[in-house]
Amino acid sequence: MRPRAQIREVSSRFDVPDEWKVGVYANEVNVWHTPYEFTLDFAVTEPPEVEDPDDPASPITIPNTVVARIGVPVGLVFGVLKAINAAFEGYERSWGTIKEPEWQEPPEENA
Repeated sequence: MRPRAQIREVSSRFDVPDEWKVGVYANEVNVWHTPYEFTLDFAVTEPPEVEDPDDPASPITIPNTVVARIGVPVGLVFGVLKAINAAFEGYERSWGTIKEPEWQEPPEENA
């Protein structure tokens, strides 16, 4: 008869390489998917570009420079959402409700 296997405690540790410890700043995220993974493109917003500055109805494009692209297997996405939600709830317990900023038109420059 084989001895019973002992149950061991398992924990996970995240070691961040020195060159990544500072991280990168991002103020925008785009999420897209394939049948196999979700991709998160973290970006920094650049100044708006007006197609025709002389036309007040001209379209405005807000360019974003991607600073990090993270591919997540479909099976891990639920875990990512749970971790973000737990962090979000912890933040709000410590610092109060997070409010999404409202869009405001930038002030017109003086000519």
